[in-house]
Amino acid sequence: MINKKVTQILLLILLFMISIIFYQIYFSDNKKIVQEKDIAITSEVQNQDLNSDETNYNVIQNLKYVSKDLLGNTYIVIAESAVIQKDKENEVKLNEVDAKIIKKNNTTIFIYSKTADYNKINHNTLFKEKVHVEYEEQTIKANIVNLNFSDNFIEILENVHYINDDTKIYADKAELDLASNELKISMINSDDKVQITGKY
Repeated sequence: MINKKVTQILLLILLFMISIIFYQIYFSDNKKIVQEKDIAITSEVQNQDLNSDETNYNVIQNLKYVSKDLLGNTYIVIAESAVIQKDKENEVKLNEVDAKIIKKNNTTIFIYSKTADYNKINHNTLFKEKVHVEYEEQTIKANIVNLNFSDNFIEILENVHYINDDTKIYADKAELDLASNELKISMINSDDKVQITGKY
Protein backbone atom coordinates (compact mmCIF):
# COMPACT_ATOMS: atom_id res chain seq x y z
CA MET A 1 0.00 0.00 0.00
CA ILE A 2 2.81 2.37 0.96
CA ASN A 3 4.78 1.37 -2.14
CA LYS A 4 1.77 2.18 -4.28
CA LYS A 5 1.43 5.68 -2.77
CA VAL A 6 5.16 6.35 -3.12
CA THR A 7 5.00 5.23 -6.74
CA GLN A 8 2.03 7.52 -7.40
CA ILE A 9 3.82 10.50 -5.78
CA LEU A 10 6.97 9.80 -7.80
CA LEU A 11 4.91 9.57 -10.99
CA LEU A 12 3.21 12.89 -10.17
CA ILE A 13 6.57 14.56 -9.52
CA LEU A 14 7.97 13.07 -12.75
CA LEU A 15 4.91 14.25 -14.70
CA PHE A 16 5.24 17.74 -13.17
CA MET A 17 8.94 17.92 -14.09
CA ILE A 18 8.24 16.73 -17.64
CA SER A 19 5.54 19.40 -17.95
CA ILE A 20 7.97 22.13 -16.81
CA ILE A 21 10.68 20.92 -19.23
CA PHE A 22 8.14 20.67 -22.08
CA TYR A 23 6.92 24.24 -21.38
CA GLN A 24 10.48 25.61 -21.25
CA ILE A 25 11.45 23.96 -24.55
CA TYR A 26 8.38 24.75 -26.65
CA PHE A 27 6.41 27.66 -25.21
CA SER A 28 9.28 29.83 -23.97
CA ASP A 29 11.05 29.70 -27.41
CA ASN A 30 7.80 30.54 -29.22
CA LYS A 31 7.30 33.56 -26.99
CA LYS A 32 10.82 34.72 -27.83
CA ILE A 33 10.16 34.24 -31.57
CA VAL A 34 6.93 36.23 -31.31
CA GLN A 35 8.77 39.05 -29.51
CA GLU A 36 11.49 39.06 -32.20
CA LYS A 37 8.80 39.22 -34.92
CA ASP A 38 7.16 42.16 -33.14
CA ILE A 39 10.50 43.98 -32.97
CA ALA A 40 11.12 43.30 -36.69
CA ILE A 41 7.65 44.57 -37.66
CA THR A 42 8.10 47.72 -35.54
CA SER A 43 11.48 48.41 -37.15
CA GLU A 44 9.98 47.95 -40.62
CA VAL A 45 7.15 50.40 -39.84
CA GLN A 46 9.64 52.94 -38.50
CA ASN A 47 11.76 52.58 -41.66
CA GLN A 48 8.68 53.12 -43.82
CA ASP A 49 7.85 56.27 -41.83
CA LEU A 50 11.39 57.58 -42.33
CA ASN A 51 11.19 56.86 -46.07
CA SER A 52 7.85 58.64 -46.38
CA ASP A 53 9.24 61.64 -44.47
CA GLU A 54 12.19 61.71 -46.86
CA THR A 55 9.85 61.62 -49.88
CA ASN A 56 7.65 64.40 -48.48
CA TYR A 57 10.73 66.50 -47.90
CA ASN A 58 11.54 66.35 -51.63
CA VAL A 59 8.01 67.05 -52.89
CA ILE A 60 6.51 70.54 -52.81
CA GLN A 61 2.84 71.25 -53.56
CA ASN A 62 1.55 74.42 -55.31
CA LEU A 63 4.91 75.96 -56.14
CA LYS A 64 5.36 79.48 -57.57
CA TYR A 65 8.51 81.22 -58.85
CA VAL A 66 8.64 84.89 -59.90
CA SER A 67 11.67 86.54 -61.54
CA LYS A 68 12.54 89.61 -63.62
CA ASP A 69 15.14 90.04 -66.36
CA LEU A 70 17.25 93.09 -67.28
CA LEU A 71 14.77 94.10 -70.01
CA GLY A 72 11.97 94.43 -67.46
CA ASN A 73 10.14 91.22 -68.43
CA THR A 74 8.51 89.31 -65.57
CA TYR A 75 8.57 85.51 -65.58
CA ILE A 76 6.06 83.60 -63.42
CA VAL A 77 6.01 79.80 -63.11
CA ILE A 78 3.29 77.95 -61.20
CA ALA A 79 3.25 74.17 -60.76
CA GLU A 80 0.84 71.82 -58.99
CA SER A 81 3.81 69.93 -57.57
CA ALA A 82 7.60 69.92 -57.74
CA VAL A 83 10.37 67.50 -56.85
CA ILE A 84 13.78 68.72 -55.68
CA GLN A 85 16.59 66.18 -55.94
CA LYS A 86 19.02 66.19 -53.02
CA ASP A 87 22.08 66.06 -55.25
CA LYS A 88 20.72 68.77 -57.60
CA GLU A 89 19.05 71.33 -55.33
CA ASN A 90 19.04 74.08 -57.98
CA GLU A 91 17.17 71.91 -60.50
CA VAL A 92 13.45 71.43 -59.90
CA LYS A 93 11.16 68.93 -61.66
CA LEU A 94 7.75 70.55 -62.12
CA ASN A 95 4.39 68.88 -62.80
CA GLU A 96 1.27 70.46 -64.39
CA VAL A 97 3.02 73.70 -65.25
CA ASP A 98 1.38 77.07 -65.98
CA ALA A 99 3.92 79.80 -66.87
CA LYS A 100 3.75 83.28 -68.28
CA ILE A 101 6.18 85.92 -69.48
CA ILE A 102 4.79 89.42 -68.99
CA LYS A 103 6.76 91.65 -71.32
CA LYS A 104 7.63 95.28 -70.63
CA ASN A 105 5.04 96.41 -73.22
CA ASN A 106 2.39 94.38 -71.30
CA THR A 107 2.01 91.63 -73.93
CA THR A 108 1.97 88.21 -72.27
CA ILE A 109 3.27 84.85 -73.48
CA PHE A 110 1.53 81.88 -71.85
CA ILE A 111 3.18 78.44 -71.67
CA TYR A 112 1.44 75.27 -70.44
CA SER A 113 2.96 71.78 -70.12
CA LYS A 114 2.61 68.49 -68.25
CA THR A 115 6.19 68.61 -66.92
CA ALA A 116 9.17 70.95 -66.89
CA ASP A 117 12.76 71.18 -65.65
CA TYR A 118 13.36 74.52 -63.92
CA ASN A 119 16.75 75.98 -62.95
CA LYS A 120 16.49 78.13 -59.81
CA ILE A 121 19.72 80.04 -60.55
CA ASN A 122 19.22 81.25 -64.16
CA HIS A 123 15.43 80.50 -64.41
CA ASN A 124 15.94 78.59 -67.69
CA THR A 125 13.09 76.11 -68.14
CA LEU A 126 12.66 73.06 -70.35
CA PHE A 127 8.92 72.43 -70.85
CA LYS A 128 7.98 68.87 -71.90
CA GLU A 129 4.87 66.83 -72.78
CA LYS A 130 1.87 68.49 -74.46
CA VAL A 131 3.41 71.95 -74.50
CA HIS A 132 1.12 74.81 -75.51
CA VAL A 133 2.37 78.37 -76.17
CA GLU A 134 -0.02 81.31 -76.65
CA TYR A 135 0.82 84.93 -77.38
CA GLU A 136 -1.28 87.65 -78.96
CA GLU A 137 -3.41 85.85 -81.62
CA GLN A 138 -0.96 82.98 -82.11
CA THR A 139 -0.80 79.44 -80.73
CA ILE A 140 2.09 76.98 -80.96
CA LYS A 141 1.84 73.33 -79.89
CA ALA A 142 4.95 71.13 -79.57
CA ASN A 143 6.62 68.35 -77.58
CA ILE A 144 9.43 70.52 -76.17
CA VAL A 145 9.85 74.23 -75.43
CA ASN A 146 13.25 75.38 -74.21
CA LEU A 147 13.05 78.79 -72.55
CA ASN A 148 16.48 80.39 -72.25
CA PHE A 149 15.56 83.17 -69.85
CA SER A 150 19.16 84.38 -69.64
CA ASP A 151 19.33 85.11 -73.40
CA ASN A 152 15.62 86.06 -73.86
CA PHE A 153 15.13 83.25 -76.34
CA ILE A 154 12.58 80.45 -76.76
CA GLU A 155 13.34 77.34 -78.83
CA ILE A 156 10.34 75.17 -79.76
CA LEU A 157 11.04 71.60 -80.94
CA GLU A 158 9.39 68.38 -82.18
CA ASN A 159 5.98 68.32 -83.89
CA VAL A 160 5.66 72.09 -84.02
CA HIS A 161 2.14 73.24 -84.99
CA TYR A 162 1.80 76.99 -85.43
CA ILE A 163 -1.74 78.39 -85.71
CA ASN A 164 -3.10 81.90 -86.14
CA ASP A 165 -6.37 83.22 -87.62
CA ASP A 166 -5.27 82.69 -91.24
CA THR A 167 -2.41 80.18 -91.24
CA LYS A 168 -1.43 76.72 -90.02
CA ILE A 169 2.25 75.71 -90.17
CA TYR A 170 3.77 72.29 -89.43
CA ALA A 171 7.53 72.17 -88.82
CA ASP A 172 10.34 70.69 -86.71
CA LYS A 173 11.53 73.86 -85.06
CA ALA A 174 10.51 77.40 -84.13
CA GLU A 175 12.58 80.13 -82.50
CA LEU A 176 11.13 83.18 -80.76
CA ASP A 177 13.36 86.13 -79.84
CA LEU A 178 11.80 87.74 -76.76
CA ALA A 179 13.67 91.03 -77.28
CA SER A 180 12.60 91.62 -80.90
CA ASN A 181 9.47 89.39 -80.86
CA GLU A 182 10.64 87.80 -84.14
CA LEU A 183 9.50 84.24 -84.86
CA LYS A 184 11.49 81.93 -87.14
CA ILE A 185 10.02 78.56 -88.23
CA SER A 186 12.20 75.93 -89.95
CA MET A 187 12.99 72.25 -90.48
CA ILE A 188 15.99 70.57 -88.85
CA ASN A 189 16.84 68.82 -92.10
CA SER A 190 17.31 71.50 -94.79
CA ASP A 191 15.99 69.08 -97.47
CA ASP A 192 12.60 68.87 -95.73
CA LYS A 193 9.97 71.56 -96.30
CA VAL A 194 7.76 73.43 -93.88
CA GLN A 195 4.07 72.63 -94.50
CA ILE A 196 1.86 75.71 -94.71
CA THR A 197 -1.91 75.84 -95.14
CA GLY A 198 -4.13 78.89 -94.89
CA LYS A 199 -6.08 81.69 -96.49
CA TYR A 200 -4.30 83.74 -99.14
